[in-house]
Amino acid sequence: MGEPIEFDSLFPDRGSGETLGAQLTRRLRHAIETGFFGPGARLLPSRELARRLGVARNTVTAALDQLTAEGYLEARVGAGTFVTTTFKTPPTRATMTRRPLPPRANALAALKSELDVLGTTAGPLRIGAPDLAEFPLRAWQQLSRKHLTSSGGQLDYGQSSGLLALRQAISRHIAQFRGVVADSEHIIVVEGAQAAFALIAQVLSAPGDRVAIEDPCYPLARAAFTARGLAIHAIPVDDDGIRTDALPRDATLAYLTPSHQFPLGGALPLGRRLALLRWARRTETYLVEDDYDSEFDAHPLPALQSLDRDERVIYVGTFSKTLAPGLRLGYLVAPPHLAQTFRLARALASLGSAAALQATLADFIAQGHFARHIRRMTAIYERRRRIVVDTLSAGLPDGFRVGPAQTGLHVAVTGPPTLDDVAMLDAVPPGQRFLPLSRLSVERTDCRGVVVGYGAEGDDAIARAAGQLAAVIAAGR
Repeated sequence: MGEPIEFDSLFPDRGSGETLGAQLTRRLRHAIETGFFGPGARLLPSRELARRLGVARNTVTAALDQLTAEGYLEARVGAGTFVTTTFKTPPTRATMTRRPLPPRANALAALKSELDVLGTTAGPLRIGAPDLAEFPLRAWQQLSRKHLTSSGGQLDYGQSSGLLALRQAISRHIAQFRGVVADSEHIIVVEGAQAAFALIAQVLSAPGDRVAIEDPCYPLARAAFTARGLAIHAIPVDDDGIRTDALPRDATLAYLTPSHQFPLGGALPLGRRLALLRWARRTETYLVEDDYDSEFDAHPLPALQSLDRDERVIYVGTFSKTLAPGLRLGYLVAPPHLAQTFRLARALASLGSAAALQATLADFIAQGHFARHIRRMTAIYERRRRIVVDTLSAGLPDGFRVGPAQTGLHVAVTGPPTLDDVAMLDAVPPGQRFLPLSRLSVERTDCRGVVVGYGAEGDDAIARAAGQLAAVIAAGR
């Protein structure tokens, strides 16, 4: 992001001794020189600009004529007035005076590093990225055109909790794919999982409350709860997921990824799931189940929510991994006794996502396109997972291992507890950046290695990148 531009408002200071015309000329000139109005920028017509600024039109035309004579502006017949395309903005811009942030804003600013973590990965093995080249564009475009051309209610306000047709489609989908039984009234459509975490924290917690969270964990979930002012209580993770024997005596919330732990990859076995639900009932804790890529498991365990008999689980799903992150659509399933409160909280935070986009997705699911896409991509990702696991396993030195690697879009490579995984990854080839496990740890100092994705690009690119990573690890042992 560039430096902020110092720019005075074009609205006149009527208490100044400077004439209105001189003020406008000076301020427009400064706005062009600092790059606020860049080369080729179009200004409002003189009549409209005069009306907006509350000055006479002659005042505006005189200022524009003066700047045209000086070479800042050019008039194009029938088109308007533009900043001269050949005008060169100075290489350095004046910056605004930095001011101290209020305490709350300062606390939020400290979370920037958490939000930037996933964006630091690049290349064929970057994480959190589905293969967008495989997106079923033709079917999506046909449905999208249908809803864009039949405006009607799609351009009006809709239900903040989501379009009914989409909530019904989601309800049928998760019942069949994940064993989640939820009435459409219990489903809240949001802008991805991150919006769901923020909404859950708003509804169910207050600053100072405790949230139990996996260690290592998904950093954006941790950031959402920290932003709410919650106290983070880290629970170690092993090959089977969160260790239920280490749960605290009390907590308001617990965040977990039971079907495919992020980042280590374990799947929580039935015994631990039942122990977790017993703990939640005993401590009156709500469990946030992030089920982010479980559709890609050919033989998954049912969702934790399907075992819940005490209305303690809030289920979170997203279309970012299964379709495309740019859609910005996800959902949460609220326990029946909380559904009305979640709908109210959603309305207070947002009046809903774009109706036409929701309608397109509803038809996409209802007509079977989504299920077909999931089946096809499950086979593709499973093939790529085997390529990555086999390539890495063949080239890793003693002390390193891959997995557990059952499913999903990523796998972890863990190394010795003494490994400097940040320094190790400095040696990767240009164009590739990986996420070290140490950056995802909350309190642990023994979790070292790298997270590897395999969803973003084709088989050959993934195989080459996996071989290069194995070579880097072997060379740095």
